[in-house]
Amino acid sequence: MVSKQILIALGMLAAVAVCLAVAARALGAHDAAEVGAAERLAMALRWLLVPGLCLLAGLGATANRRFFSSEAIDGEPPSRPGAFEINLRYNTNTLEQTVLAAIAWSGLALALPARDLSLIPALAGLFAVGRAAFWIGYLYAPWARAFGLGLTFYPTAAALIWLAVRMFA
Repeated sequence: MVSKQILIALGMLAAVAVCLAVAARALGAHDAAEVGAAERLAMALRWLLVPGLCLLAGLGATANRRFFSSEAIDGEPPSRPGAFEINLRYNTNTLEQTVLAAIAWSGLALALPARDLSLIPALAGLFAVGRAAFWIGYLYAPWARAFGLGLTFYPTAAALIWLAVRMFA
């Protein structure tokens, strides 16, 4: 168990390092005039297409697997662990991450200075890479999903915490 915990911790630390590097590059990179709330929210909503596509990929893979499985075609849960169960877990986690990202990105769109709005597309990129790494890693071994989870979860958590501190400070 300790070796798995070390591997998970290394995956999470690598994710934090990547997230910090991407955020440092994105912050201050937007060269635009001040935009209104409607345009800001529209931008966040456009980038939420990325999590939507990640969820669509998982749902499509699950539907395809159900269609070709006599055991799963009636909507039954998997009888044994395997790739089908991992797809279901990916879908559930991706939906959870998408809801949190929608809240965080909408808040960031309204709260960030105009020069920092490029953080939102950067977060969308991290989300896509993170979901792919989570899914592929999970199919390889449960501990290997840590890097992908970190790329998706940590930026959203940081954004929500930053927004909460601004709201209550």
